[in-house]
Amino acid sequence: MLLSVLPAVARAQVLEDTLGADTLATDTVDYTARYLRAQEQEEVRVPVLPALTPAGPRPALTRLVFTRDSIEWMSGATVGDLLAQVPGVYLWRGGYTGRPELVNFEGRGASSTEYYLDGVPFVAAGIDSIAVDPSLFSTSFLDRVEVERWPGLLRVHLFTRRQDRLAPRTRIAIARGDRDFARYEGDLERRYASGAGFGLAADYLNSPTASGTSSSYSNTQVWAQGGYIPSDRFGVQYQLVRSRPKRRAFTISDLTPSDTIGAGYTATRTDAQFRLSLRPGGPNTGPGLDLIYARSAWDGAGLDQQINQLGGYASLRRPTLSLGVSGFHRSRWTPLDLRGTAGWTPAAQFTVSAEAAHQRHHGGRSSDYVALAAGLRPVRGVSLTGTARLGNVVAAPSILSDTAQRLRDFEASLAWDRERFGAEVRYTRTSAFNPFAYADFLELPSLAPSPEVDWLTASARVAPLRWLTLQSWYSDPRKGTVDGVPPTHSVSTATIRSKFMRAFPSGVFDLKLQLGMESWGQGTIGRDVLGVPVNLRGATFFTSLVEFQIQSFSLYWQRGNLSATKLTYVPGFRLPAFGSNFGVRWEFVN
Repeated sequence: MLLSVLPAVARAQVLEDTLGADTLATDTVDYTARYLRAQEQEEVRVPVLPALTPAGPRPALTRLVFTRDSIEWMSGATVGDLLAQVPGVYLWRGGYTGRPELVNFEGRGASSTEYYLDGVPFVAAGIDSIAVDPSLFSTSFLDRVEVERWPGLLRVHLFTRRQDRLAPRTRIAIARGDRDFARYEGDLERRYASGAGFGLAADYLNSPTASGTSSSYSNTQVWAQGGYIPSDRFGVQYQLVRSRPKRRAFTISDLTPSDTIGAGYTATRTDAQFRLSLRPGGPNTGPGLDLIYARSAWDGAGLDQQINQLGGYASLRRPTLSLGVSGFHRSRWTPLDLRGTAGWTPAAQFTVSAEAAHQRHHGGRSSDYVALAAGLRPVRGVSLTGTARLGNVVAAPSILSDTAQRLRDFEASLAWDRERFGAEVRYTRTSAFNPFAYADFLELPSLAPSPEVDWLTASARVAPLRWLTLQSWYSDPRKGTVDGVPPTHSVSTATIRSKFMRAFPSGVFDLKLQLGMESWGQGTIGRDVLGVPVNLRGATFFTSLVEFQIQSFSLYWQRGNLSATKLTYVPGFRLPAFGSNFGVRWEFVN
């Protein structure tokens, strides 16, 4: 009754005074302080295990490097997308993303490429024990990719992420596309001042049927790393990479089983390695010793394989000289793999490197060869390099009937590189060779033996404006013919990239617009089950990429086969018209 006669303001005051006190706990987390502390930690470097890169110094023009920045700005889903940029590489694309992407380089078929994962030979296993399918490698786990180029051979060194800052790093990415294409990525890396650290990442890719009546693919990949690296002189690390691909058979008709032209399987591949690293003189110079145990396992498609490797690297590095030796015992196919390397720069304008290898394979077979390279830089911007591979090599150690083949491969390269213009010409002679085909392509079980072949490969880069770059490469067998690599093969791109510094003087903004074209002439892709040549029609494909970045957040939109052509990289494996996907990536430190 008393409240009813009080003025409205007074009644509100009485009600307010009679309310109970707030019993919720006060938020004691100072997020601003945590963020500032993480920013400070981002400037603090911590030691990491040295990457087991190819021994240096190395002559110019013998190596191509994809850094993390270039991997991100290409927005390629697989390592195959990266290798397609290497001059002379023809990628056997088996359809849409997730289908096989086998490399054929200068007619060497399944023996074209060797892969190393953090310095450990990545041995082919599963349904194809000769060739490694780079489409099964996720680029999200990789920090760097180095490609050694030799006549008739590419060596691809894959290096997983290394967190060298005290601040934690987190990365998330989401991509969607046509026909319910989906990709999800997550990454967490943490290092402590004590030297302990860990990394965890996962990548899920789902690529539904986009051509043919059945061709869907999915893959769940996991990367885990843990280690104790208290200084630049000592460290131990354990790493695991697990992949579970589910690839349906590629069929072009539901009417008969004979219309299945691409292999399908569900499998799990696990690659684990333990590494002990000693660097008494520090990470860059002096002696070094790395002891490694690695285990690879394949389970699926009716196969259960395990490959154990035990070995390591011993090295000595000086500012102008490096010496190294590596040895691995392998439980399958190649019990012994020994290599010695050397690199020397006696003068600023001259560099030489050499490698000698001895491999003992099951069945009393062996591979013995040397690889030599010498480079000269007579004037600024001009490079002249010669390389050679000489010896005998078993192309397929997993096939007991395969014997050693004689190698006499030579290459000469001349390049001129300036800020606004660059050009390079390579002339290669590869010796006669009996290449192997790829198990994923059921209707192309073989490639014809190739004679001695002369190759011409040229590339050029023109940047008429700072924000505009035109780039192209061209490769063609000038003498002799080979299966699996079409003549007059070229890849060209026109790229606009600008940070719009007038509008964003801090440099946080970055934009990339790119149009790409790949073209080749008519050739022979391989041989059918009766040994009859299978014709590959000449084709031209166009692609586009739009990507922009604001600080650590980026967004991209990628589209392929812009001309909607029905032509193919491999007969029968069509690519969808205007196939596109778009995605976002965000990397942060706290």
